[in-house]
Amino acid sequence: MTTIFLCLPYSILAQSISFISLDKKQDYSIANRIGIYRADKEKKETIESIQEIDFVTEPNKFININGATQKIWLKIPLKNKTNLKDWYLEVGSGRANVEVFIPNSDNSYKKIELGYGKPFSERILQTDRFIIPLEIDENEEIMLFVSIESNYFQGPIHVAPWEYYFERDHKVDLAEGMYYGFILVMLLYNLFLYFTLREKGYLYYIIYLLTLGLGIAQIRGHSFEFLWGNQPWVNDYDPIIYAVSSIFANLFFMDFLHTKRHAIVFHRILQALIGIFVIIIIIVLFGHKALGSSINQVLLGFSCLNGLATALYIYYKGYKPAKYIIVAWTSYLAGLFIFVLAGAGIIVYNDFTSSGLLLGSAIEVVVLSVALAAKIDFYKKKQAELQAQMLKSSEEHREFVETQNKRLEERVAERTEELNVVNEELSVNLERLNEQNITIAKKNQDITASINYAKRIQDAMLPTLEEIKTGFPNSFVFFEPRDIVSGDFYFYRQINNKIIIGAIDCTGHGVPGAFMSLIGNDLLNEIVESKSVTKVSHILDRLDKGITKVLRQTDTQIRDGMDVAFCVYDTQTGEIEYAGARNPLIYIEGEELKVIKADRQSIGGSLIKNQFHKQEFTTHNIKLKENTNYSFYLFTDGYQDQFGGGNDKKFTTKRLRNTLLETSKLPFSEQEDFLRQTLKDWMGYTNKQIDDILIVGFEPNRK
Repeated sequence: MTTIFLCLPYSILAQSISFISLDKKQDYSIANRIGIYRADKEKKETIESIQEIDFVTEPNKFININGATQKIWLKIPLKNKTNLKDWYLEVGSGRANVEVFIPNSDNSYKKIELGYGKPFSERILQTDRFIIPLEIDENEEIMLFVSIESNYFQGPIHVAPWEYYFERDHKVDLAEGMYYGFILVMLLYNLFLYFTLREKGYLYYIIYLLTLGLGIAQIRGHSFEFLWGNQPWVNDYDPIIYAVSSIFANLFFMDFLHTKRHAIVFHRILQALIGIFVIIIIIVLFGHKALGSSINQVLLGFSCLNGLATALYIYYKGYKPAKYIIVAWTSYLAGLFIFVLAGAGIIVYNDFTSSGLLLGSAIEVVVLSVALAAKIDFYKKKQAELQAQMLKSSEEHREFVETQNKRLEERVAERTEELNVVNEELSVNLERLNEQNITIAKKNQDITASINYAKRIQDAMLPTLEEIKTGFPNSFVFFEPRDIVSGDFYFYRQINNKIIIGAIDCTGHGVPGAFMSLIGNDLLNEIVESKSVTKVSHILDRLDKGITKVLRQTDTQIRDGMDVAFCVYDTQTGEIEYAGARNPLIYIEGEELKVIKADRQSIGGSLIKNQFHKQEFTTHNIKLKENTNYSFYLFTDGYQDQFGGGNDKKFTTKRLRNTLLETSKLPFSEQEDFLRQTLKDWMGYTNKQIDDILIVGFEPNRK
């Protein structure tokens, strides 16, 4: 692209920069002899304004831009003292946007635009460096101006005939071609090993090799030249290549050195570095290339030093394959330092120092490839050593076993004789034990038969369901003793217009509980039938006195008693009386559950209560409303205390209330089965019944 600018003759505005005399047909390195002006970021210079600026010379033999994006201007005065007319100006490497201003005969300037922002095909000469042809007549003086804008630019400024570049670039191209061919061969070799061994370390190394090669090619300008020359926008994202390369280098370190096992602190640092490199990729993708590039350069240096430190630490901990990482990374760092020092002017800048990064990375690639093979060999040797050790141990173990077997045979012979004597004694004892077992089984059979007969007596004592249904047609009794006989029992009698019904829980269960139930039932028959006591609280008061008297609890240490819940239904008035000793009454009025709490004292059982704190039981009256359905439930504590469920917990009072509310919605003919199935589901197959269970449900029969 060429543009004509009109301006004042350069001779009028010429500064104090001396003309560079081209005396011979040779190469001239002129970076330290030209004028340099590092432009202010906020000031936009033009070819007209730049001619009024005072340029200065710098001692370095090359131009160096690194870090944030900068723009510099070069003032290049040339005088041709040879008869060679065709000269070529070279402006360093290709990682920049370059504008070259060449004077015309009419004092205007021709502008040539080159660089990363332009398609590669627009370059005058198709090469990775910026080479601009110049026509300078013999003894002619010209003043060139060049602007360079970049965040990374490093290279000398040359003026030379075409032959110089051809000869020099021929050697450089050969070296670089060998380097790329070497990278490609190592890439294919390790790719083959990955598909053969399927180890992720090879995959990490392959991706690192690929991005390393791309990164070097990008620095040298070859990626733009051969891969995306017509898409210059790709150059804005080149920090991503270096970030991805660093990510997989660190992943390779973590896998090869087993940092999680050998050095957890360094492992965490490597993880953090990977995370920061990912952030850099995101920053660049959002268009902040300069920021991403600056962070990248700082982090790359730290990442290299951290990798070397990690390998040294793990090597001295005894993991010998780490030595390959030490050699590889030292070579890479050495090449990098040579490259950086040459760029900073601390050491001479020539073909060798400018290619230090290529040489260091090539050595690193070779050593890391060897390291992967050595790692496998290391584990094979370890496995062989372990097998040899196991074989030796096995032989020693065999000899030891043979010795022990002989000793055991001797001891077995001794023990056999002793056991024969013991067996004779055991045979006699077994005969005696068998006789005793027969006797015990006979006694158990007799006891069980007696208890079964006692159950028949207890069942005869209890009212039948048909008898209860004469007073409460809608009713049920869910009665489930824990043992053959029960300490829970229920009571039902009808005296004139009063129906008395109750649920009683005696102390204990099994045979002791059954004895208490007989005593309680006899006392209730006497109180209700013989003495015609029908007021519910008086029934409990008389029962309390009766138990205390029958068990002589004022004179003995017997503390047995009962927890009861009683209701008396007056068929004429439609009222229900309730009194309870520790066991409450639950009834459903319509669809609302209600609870009447019992008195906090038992029937009998407490000597202190009977002597000093005797209280009469409380009567609670319930007036039944017309056109309202009622369901009443009397129960003992066996149902709510039963263990089960997923966490092996008690059924609980709250869950029992909710269950009774659900039960009340069913016909009374189905309520017992519902309660039984609910309890069975709660207990499952592993929990055993822990107490006698009794629930009596009824609906007052209102005519």
